[in-house]
Amino acid sequence: MKLCDLKNGEEAKILKIGNVGELKKRLVDMGVTTGGIIKLERVAPLGDPQEYILKSTGIAIRKEDASNIEVEKI
Repeated sequence: MKLCDLKNGEEAKILKIGNVGELKKRLVDMGVTTGGIIKLERVAPLGDPQEYILKSTGIAIRKEDASNIEVEKI
């Protein structure tokens, strides 16, 4: 499943970040790494971006970018 498919409050383990060049580098710089646990905290009023909690830090990721991250719900 993709990260953008999570519902509010759901947690998932990051399995793979798609090979999207600069996007992958930016996500890794923000702490989005394989094996990490990420939780969907809230969604913006128009649905984009979405706020995730990763290592007790909130990060905003656009749906388009979240669709490149493969996760497994836990």
